[in-house]
Amino acid sequence: MKKCTLVTAVAVAAGLGMSAPALAQHLKVMTGAGMTASVRQVAAAFQKQTGTKVVVVSDTTGGVQKRLEGGEKADLVLATSAAMETLVREKLVAPERTDIAKVMAGLAVKKGAVEPDISTTPAVRQTLLTAKSVAYVDPAAGGIAGPYFLGLLRQMGITDQVNAKAVLRKTGGDVAAAVAVGEAEIGVTLASELLPNPGVMLVGALPSDIQMDTVYTAALGSSAANPAAAEKFLAELRGPGGQIAIRESGLVFVAQ
Repeated sequence: MKKCTLVTAVAVAAGLGMSAPALAQHLKVMTGAGMTASVRQVAAAFQKQTGTKVVVVSDTTGGVQKRLEGGEKADLVLATSAAMETLVREKLVAPERTDIAKVMAGLAVKKGAVEPDISTTPAVRQTLLTAKSVAYVDPAAGGIAGPYFLGLLRQMGITDQVNAKAVLRKTGGDVAAAVAVGEAEIGVTLASELLPNPGVMLVGALPSDIQMDTVYTAALGSSAANPAAAEKFLAELRGPGGQIAIRESGLVFVAQ
């Protein structure tokens, strides 16, 4: 992966005597759902610090790709590495990219419920089989969690058993909501989409041998209206405050 640096856009802006004015503008950040919580946390601090109005647009990874392909613009884009490769080929984002965080799949139950055993892969398999209902993201929704979980069910040989009691939802946030209100006994999706819901309890991340291998990466939009602010926001996302936000939201920060 190529690394984005702050030198270009920020230095040019400073050289033109416009670093402060450039930052005090509208900044649009488009992100895959898995990074929404951490991006919004950094955005709030960034807006307060710089005066720049930050608009965070959250969608599934597939949704982000469709938005950009449909002509929607963004100053900074965060998506999975695979999706970003496509966006680079389509010249919808700049070729320079920076890896930000690795996602973790987790399992949650309603707050106050008994925690099932997910310490090993066999334990996860048994938990999925014995649960009365299992919520997960519809693989057709365009996100990354749904296809991953469906692949996991196939790997475990329990696709039919689990899908017979599946509660399919469009996003990980919807999965968490289904568990919180009792529509599903357990939910499996990105930990970063389960944690923000106070009505659920994240039992933990799934074991490493069946864990996701997905990294979110960032790139400037090819038609970024405010590249200087986008670069500065990216620096904040990778800075100490951003690292804390990333870890608190259930992601793993990727060091360069």
